[in-house]
Amino acid sequence: NSDYEGQMPARYLRHGSQPEGVPVITDMPQLEPFWAAGFSFSRGHFKLRVPYDAYQPMVFQGEEIAVGIRGFTHGYDFYAPRDSVVFHEYAEMSKRRKKVHMFWENTGHAGMGQNSLKRGTAVIGMAPDLDESSWDHSELKRYGLGTARPVELFYKLFLIDTKARKATQLCPFVSSGIMHRDFQPYVRADGLGIDYSFLENYDTQETLQIRPRKDQPYWARQIEKALQGGNPRTLGAAVGAAKRIGLYETKPELMHRADKRLKSN
Repeated sequence: NSDYEGQMPARYLRHGSQPEGVPVITDMPQLEPFWAAGFSFSRGHFKLRVPYDAYQPMVFQGEEIAVGIRGFTHGYDFYAPRDSVVFHEYAEMSKRRKKVHMFWENTGHAGMGQNSLKRGTAVIGMAPDLDESSWDHSELKRYGLGTARPVELFYKLFLIDTKARKATQLCPFVSSGIMHRDFQPYVRADGLGIDYSFLENYDTQETLQIRPRKDQPYWARQIEKALQGGNPRTLGAAVGAAKRIGLYETKPELMHRADKRLKSN
């Protein structure tokens, strides 16, 4: 649920909000490709190795993809919790919020945000055609990419075309649990992140085209088991996955029974 926005040449990838749903991975937090500022908990060394860039003032949108990609290249992985433990009140239309002035309304800093976005997109390789002389190169060792994983692999696996500034929606790949089930087995023996060297030839685009249909028998079995066992949480998770892979079209009778059971609980 991410897409490019902003002005050329410093267009950046912005993450949209994800509607809450029952998780399909229920035995642990679910692996995700992106990092979000509104819900970020980590060991302290993450903030030491991937600090906010002090040379990117006046930025509200655009820092999340930069921090996430820098974190990926430093060897970090991101997970979403199984349960909702906190919420972020945005309240965009509230009268109370509209009385609060935003930092980007300060005309004394005009142009700084765009310059910051140039640096942010350039540092992570998201603006390959950006003039090298047009952005600040200060302290790149501290605020730049890591060496644990190549940034090009991130763009390849998560279908981001940096030249065309286009991104493929990954909701069917991530929310269905496909990414988690395919990538999680490659966690290093010492537990220090996923070994992405085993995923260099992974074809996410092909997976998006083929796997949802291939996964239908699996999720149909999960729904049948949940209907027999009577666990509404397990059934809700399976129904959520079924919606994303087209099971309502191929197994309408089964899905009708599942929906009826959920409504009765």
